[in-house]
Amino acid sequence: MADEQNTKETGNTGSSKKKWWLAVLVALIVCVIAYIGVSMSGRAITADTTDGRFVQVLENNGCLACHAENPPAVWYEGLPGVSGTIAQDKQNAYRFIDLEAVVEQVNAGEVLDAPTVAKIEQSVRNNSMPVTSYATVHPGSSLNGEEQQIVLDWVREQKTAQVTAFAENYGMNLDDASLERAVSEPVMILPEPGYGVDMEMAMLGLDLYHDTRLSGDNTLACASCHQLSHGGEDGQPHARGITGNLGGVSAPTVYNAVFNVLQFWDGRAADLHAQAAGPPTNPVEMGSESWEDIADRLSEDPEMVKRFEAVFGKDNINVDTITQAIAEFEKLLITPNSPFDRYLMGDDSAISADAAQGYELFKKYYCATCHTGASMGGQSFELLGTVTDAAVYFEERGYGIEDGDMGRYAETGVESDMYRFKVPNLRNLELTGPYFHDGTQLSIQQAVRTMFRFQTDHPQPTDDEVNKIVAFLMTLTGENEYMTYDFYPSNNIYPSYGDEE
Repeated sequence: MADEQNTKETGNTGSSKKKWWLAVLVALIVCVIAYIGVSMSGRAITADTTDGRFVQVLENNGCLACHAENPPAVWYEGLPGVSGTIAQDKQNAYRFIDLEAVVEQVNAGEVLDAPTVAKIEQSVRNNSMPVTSYATVHPGSSLNGEEQQIVLDWVREQKTAQVTAFAENYGMNLDDASLERAVSEPVMILPEPGYGVDMEMAMLGLDLYHDTRLSGDNTLACASCHQLSHGGEDGQPHARGITGNLGGVSAPTVYNAVFNVLQFWDGRAADLHAQAAGPPTNPVEMGSESWEDIADRLSEDPEMVKRFEAVFGKDNINVDTITQAIAEFEKLLITPNSPFDRYLMGDDSAISADAAQGYELFKKYYCATCHTGASMGGQSFELLGTVTDAAVYFEERGYGIEDGDMGRYAETGVESDMYRFKVPNLRNLELTGPYFHDGTQLSIQQAVRTMFRFQTDHPQPTDDEVNKIVAFLMTLTGENEYMTYDFYPSNNIYPSYGDEE
């Protein structure tokens, strides 16, 4: 009887525990459903404009909870097993894109820059907005089909405005089919050079670009570090200035620099005009004492005086006119008609099958979000190390962080700009090595692998992926009459100068 009684009590206890666990499970399910319901509530799209609907999608789905410089804290952020995930999400999200700034720009009715729009478009098309870890912690935050379409509609409006403005600025006549191609791809063809250029001023600028009288000892010209027949740069890891001084960064190419949002790796010059004013009086670069000294030297040349008078009027040799002429010449350094341009215009035979597949990989792995637009770069400043931290890059490089490594921070002093560099344009890439701001990447293959490791969530691409992307990048070399320009400054700093050509 005792055993029978114990069995009944044990059974009752087990039954009670099962009921208790079942009740807990039901309660958890109810809570999750309620949480999802709350998360989904308020997601109705009520705005009547494309911009307004787009902003509502971002706000309703909690995108600003991470994609902001100082995102708000949430009550569960400190819970075990969750805090690390949320902190990492916030860090990576802001490094990728600042959507708080995007909302401010959209609300102000602005057309955004191409890289920002490309990042948003690619995230939606890859269905990676939000990332899995965020969606797990925040049920209901993933974009549904309607919301994705709202974002893509907004992207289309933005890209149409971007392409139309670009075409108008550079004299491109785009028919409906050409406009559609330009809007549907992250890359568009380059325009022909010369539109809106004062050719007399530009030819004066051509000679000034090669004039060693801009340097303190008459040995260097702009063309010393930016050789027109060498991809518009000098092929050195760091540019060398007067008396062999070593600069802090690699000289960027002047080809297609007219499309850059700002000039220099750190963006300290607003345009080509401002950029041309920097090196001649920089003591490490061309080393002239002052622009007055440069103007005096040029004024001693009767022929140069006559040419300045023809373009700018009498007694007008000064920093403004000299740099304006150089900038006008540099507007001619556009390199259209690459094999890839022809491919974009519908000629499938212009590039190989491997190159075409490489372009698709280039888009798949987000390369085309920063290297976008006609010049495929130069439109934004991006953090070195959006996935793997920049500290790892500098540690493995083998020497300490130098002044040239500060990036945009050197100009703005804003902490979040540390290690943000202007994205180099990829046009004519095969001619512009070594690569990166510090010239440490000696081959395109090495540069591609490094970018995968530090900038993407696919850190170890296969050899096949790398080779196909490189095949695509090799199709970006375009045409310009000055690519074969055979005149060099009179110095002999680099062995590639002069008779050895």
